Amino acid sequence: MSMKSHLEFFDFETQHASDCGEVLEIEFSNANLEWKGVVLEKGNSPHFYPTNVYTPYFYFAMALDRDLSWSAEKDGTLSALKTSPGNIWINPPKTPFTHEISEPCYFLILAIEESEFLSHCPLGLEGLELNFLNNYNVMDDTIKGIMELFVLETKSKGRNGKAYLNNLISLLSTHYIQNYSNYFDLKNGQLSASKFDQGQMAKIDTYIEENIGNNISVDDLADLLRCSKFYFLREFKKLTGLRLINT
Repeated sequence: MSMKSHLEFFDFETQHASDCGEVLEIEFSNANLEWKGVVLEKGNSPHFYPTNVYTPYFYFAMALDRDLSWSAEKDGTLSALKTSPGNIWINPPKTPFTHEISEPCYFLILAIEESEFLSHCPLGLEGLELNFLNNYNVMDDTIKGIMELFVLETKSKGRNGKAYLNNLISLLSTHYIQNYSNYFDLKNGQLSASKFDQGQMAKIDTYIEENIGNNISVDDLADLLRCSKFYFLREFKKLTGLRLINT
């Protein structure tokens, strides 16, 4: 028997609650557990059309069961995407998105409210103006593994208690902030000291030519230039005017 979703969506323009999540059919969730600011849901939907909406969560949605062809808006234009089971879409809080999913989709969603997520991070974030990436088709075994631990803890009805739950949030927030934000750029002062030049772009061109038959990820290119993923995507867009879909 399916349930209604407890996820909250808001229209970015009006700030009013959006009903786009009404179509989500939930077969498994943590609704009966007193986990403040944490929503875990597994389910499916015949379609999904969120339009310029945001959530109050750090939102991790992992595809399940089968490939999915859909579209996501980037810079005012819809881009076609193909997502496979295990791929994760990550969206920060208060970050609007527009998706067009016109076929059945199957998902596991872990959503953690901003204050709950950041308060359990041990990195020392005071005074840092963090920016976060909106990532599509992420393949990250660490995030996937932590999501699966949340599932196991939900199935055991929270048997390990509040301390264990807090540790899971801490693990996820630490990994996410270090890998999907400008955290290291701020810590290392790279924001003011580093800019891409034509020599670095030539290095990227050479790498792509040498690996044209292989899958090339944003991680590969960021590692090549010894910078964070966040910094690479931002500076690449500044120099070329192009925004890469992070895959």
